Amino acid sequence: MTVLPAFNTKNFATLFENVPLGVLVVNEDGLIEAANKYLLKEFGYKAREIQGMEVELLMPAEYREKHKLYRAEFSNAPVSMAIDPERNLKGIKKDGTEFPIEMSLGHYVDGGVTYFTAFVNDALRKNEAEETINKLKADLDQRVKETTRSLHATVEQLSRQIRENERKDAELMKALEKEKELNQLKSRFVSIASHEFRTPLSGILASTYLLSKYTKEEQQILRDKHIKRILSSVNLLNEVLGDFLSIDKMEQENFKPNLTSFKIDDMVDEIIQSLQYILKDGQNIIYTHNELDDSAYLDHSMFKHILTNLLSNAVKYSPACNEVNLDIQLVGETLTIRVSDHGIGIPEKDLEHLYQRFYRCSNSTQFQGTGLGLNIVKKYVDALDGTIACISEENKGTEFIITFKNQRDHYENHFSG
Repeated sequence: MTVLPAFNTKNFATLFENVPLGVLVVNEDGLIEAANKYLLKEFGYKAREIQGMEVELLMPAEYREKHKLYRAEFSNAPVSMAIDPERNLKGIKKDGTEFPIEMSLGHYVDGGVTYFTAFVNDALRKNEAEETINKLKADLDQRVKETTRSLHATVEQLSRQIRENERKDAELMKALEKEKELNQLKSRFVSIASHEFRTPLSGILASTYLLSKYTKEEQQILRDKHIKRILSSVNLLNEVLGDFLSIDKMEQENFKPNLTSFKIDDMVDEIIQSLQYILKDGQNIIYTHNELDDSAYLDHSMFKHILTNLLSNAVKYSPACNEVNLDIQLVGETLTIRVSDHGIGIPEKDLEHLYQRFYRCSNSTQFQGTGLGLNIVKKYVDALDGTIACISEENKGTEFIITFKNQRDHYENHFSG
């Protein structure tokens, strides 16, 4: 433990000794009072150099003035919280090197004086932090344990599915004599699966660790925030698994729709309800329709997957305080679905590749995704003899228009041959 002169660290001894994170203690004037060895090593300072230094000197110059204003606001109403990783925080080392960091803030009072603490972690060393968080998750309450068990089951199910897909890929390579092409496809499949599970897993572990720290009644808002993040991450894992299962289903020789009648309104209400906890602040899904008295005659599972994917994409790629619109019109025997948003839109150069497997638009790299969703939607629409069109402009939003012939005779004749 690094103990700087003239500072009482009695209340922080355990934290300093055991946590493998950078720990920083700052006084009300924004001057550094104490730092542990981990933080000194990360930023390249010695203890005597960093004591009494303004905390803003540990961040890039362009953020310092803004941080001083934020620090003043935080000093007036201090709370303990984790900074959202999506804010892309950066630190700057003594030698001027910038690097990404993750941070949680706290405070305590000693002798009538308020001190502020920061737990800082190099984001590039996330795996080390994940191992520590994994060891601490045994202390979580029963609700988090149930979520974790569900997550383990999901991961195991994905592992079994990947092994099955590898076996099928091997058979396909031999039958079609395209060993090189299919090997590349398999490699990318596994790589994307690993990446898309690692990020939500990290978020779940971080949130469960922080939940264990919020034990006071007045911290319920903070607990609810992290519970919502856990639910959102589990939903993301289920979506990824669902995409992979759908790909597997479509690769089977006997793949065809299972046509049934169902109430459209009932399904839409169920989907919108299931998406509530991934909505950003101020977001709403607005559903409009004409009188949908008749049932749809389509594949229930495919239709639900199409709507869920398009609505969740609209939510994901739209900012907070925006509406996502779903409009369904049944006119005669034609069913028309429109899903629109006011989000980041799709660049013109990407529109022609929109439904390709694993394709990600050039402006979507900061969002999680497998590049499988729209590929599956297009295949399902084609399987149901429907049409899909996309109208979009970058930074102005996107609209998908899907039409089906809601006719029992049409589908029976179409699939009988």
